[in-house]
This record gives sequence, C-alpha cells and structure tokens, in this order.
Amino acid sequence: MSLGIYVHLPFCRTHCSYCAFAISTDVALQDEYAEAVVREIHGSSGLGPPASEVESIYLGGGTPSRMSVPNLAKIVEAVVRGPRSEERGLLEFSMEANPEDITRISLDQWRSLGVNRISIGVQSFQDQELIPLGRVHGADAARQAVSLVAGSGVRTSLDLIAGLPNQTVESFAATLDEAIALGVGHISLYMLDLEERSPLAVQVARGRAVLPDDEEIAAMYVDAIGRLARAGFHQYEISNFAREGEECLHNLRYWRRGEYLGFGLAAHSFAGGKRFANTRDIRRYIGGSPDVVDFVEQLGEDEVRRETIFLGLRQTSGINCAELERLCGQEVITEWIDRGLHDGWLEQQGERVSFTPSGFLLSNEFISQLF
Repeated sequence: MSLGIYVHLPFCRTHCSYCAFAISTDVALQDEYAEAVVREIHGSSGLGPPASEVESIYLGGGTPSRMSVPNLAKIVEAVVRGPRSEERGLLEFSMEANPEDITRISLDQWRSLGVNRISIGVQSFQDQELIPLGRVHGADAARQAVSLVAGSGVRTSLDLIAGLPNQTVESFAATLDEAIALGVGHISLYMLDLEERSPLAVQVARGRAVLPDDEEIAAMYVDAIGRLARAGFHQYEISNFAREGEECLHNLRYWRRGEYLGFGLAAHSFAGGKRFANTRDIRRYIGGSPDVVDFVEQLGEDEVRRETIFLGLRQTSGINCAELERLCGQEVITEWIDRGLHDGWLEQQGERVSFTPSGFLLSNEFISQLF
C-alpha cells in the first residue's frame, strides 16, 4: 500500500488579503513548531500501516520556504527516516515557495533535502493585480524566481488566480503567456474565492477594489484551457494543467481517494476509511496537547458515494458511466447524461463521461443534481 504525506508549514511574511488558510506571521515560533510537527510524526505509529510506503511528500502552507533549512531537515528526516528522497524511492517530493524566498542558495539547500518539485505562488505577472493582494513580491521578482527554478531542472509548478482586482481577460492571457514562455511544467489555475470578512472582501464591499464580473472570469477560464492546450499542457483536473509526465502525483492521490496523512496545523488526513483534521490554533498545536485532532469522520456508504462522484468528476478523465449508474441509479443517470450532452456541459468518450470547459464552471451545481 502506498501513502502520501502532507506537512503544513504555516509561516508567512505577511497575511495576504484574500487568504483563508491557517497561517502565522510570527516566524519566531518556527523552532517550537518544527519540534511539535516532529513529535506528531513520531506519534503516528510509523506513518500508517506497516506495509505502506511513502510515495509522495508535499510541504504546503503557509509558506514552507519561510522555514529555516535546519527545521525543514528535522521534519523531512522524521518523515522519510533518511536523508534524500531518491534514496527512499519517493516518486515526488513537492514544496511550496514564494518568489521572494527563491535564490540559487535556497534552491540548492531544498534540493539537498530531496525536494524534486517546487510549486511557486505567483498568482499573477501583473503588478497592478498583485498589489491589492498584499503580495510581497512584484512581477519582476516572480519572473526571476520562476526562471531560476525552471532552469535548474527541478519540476516547476505555478499557482495563478483568475478574477483578481484590476484583472482583465487580456491581462490574464498575458500572465498565462509568460508562464508558458518561462518553461514551467505545471500550472494550477484557481478562481478567486473571497472569504467573508477577509481584508480583500471588505475592500470590495466598500468599493475600494473592483473585481471582474462572472462573464469575464468565465472567459478567462475557457480561454486558458485552449491557450494552455495549444502550448502542450493538458488539463487533467478542474484547476490543473500539465505537460506530459508533469501531473502532481500527490494531488492525484486526493482526487482518487488514495490514503494520505497530514501533519501540522489544520492538516487533513484520510486513512482507514476516516477523515480527520488537526486544530487551527497554533498555540494549542505547539503546546503539545495530548490530542490536536479537532475533527474525525468515519465515512459511511453515502459519504463514500458522494465523494466518489464529486472527486471523479473534478478530473477530466471523468467517471465510467456504469459506475455512475451503480452509484445513482439508471433512471437518474440516463436523464442527467442526456441533458448534459444536449446542453453542452458534458461530453462522452467511450464508456466515460466528463465535464466540458463550460461544464466545469458550474460543476458543483450540476453534481448536486445527482444527490
């Protein structure tokens, strides 16, 4: 049995105006935090069942690149019980980084830990779109950082956001063209999701920031699919595009309902038919509470059914029609598929059905019709 490992490293230089993740700007806590993560890993009964092998590691955040190399090394050693990923048979070792932390020296240090894939939080290559987000880096710094990583031979992924303040269909297309030209192998494209009471949501509510309308955002997304396809990126999930062989194995594990363990603040896990998540309170987590788990759910038959449908249809490979029929019933599925094919939000290839680009834009609404 294979296993994925996620480690949440919450420290950021600033709290971006749109972010709802569990983060901390108090980097002085990082030594205590690293010790707490190692303690949690050591208490996890050997990272799952004895027969399991760690296939992928993902250091996410927050901003993992804000952690010192000695603290990263402690955590990595606790996970892999050895110094380098290639010596442990790891297929993928991903680390998130922000442009301002990327230098030749830091890149060499991360690679020495076994990191072989870096996901860079760029969001945009337009300064007028970065400023309202509270990002530390500017567009030029992002270009330099991406060029450095992509040119090093490390697998490189970018995070980009559609729907930003001051963004237009044309400016988003320019950002995509830059990302392609920089030679990255993977792009994660997200729609801006404004969390209630976030600083950016307040700015929008007060008229101090203006977002593109829904039609413009839809045009950005549909154009991106075509633009990336022409450049050799195939879409394999609603928000993810990759050149051949550059898919994120760790995230595929999530969408295929593979098992994974999460360590650190607010980290989620799925193992033994259960989903569980840690506390978002960093003081409680660091303090060594006997149980930092805040949420546990034993999945029943209905939850498994819903997850199988939802996660399967997030992927461009879609779901086998016979499997959908088994999960939802023949009458429901026949009517749903016929309507989707007629209206253009579904497509069928052989025995599988999947969303079209326009279907992905309203996928949650369409999937809800099955429940």
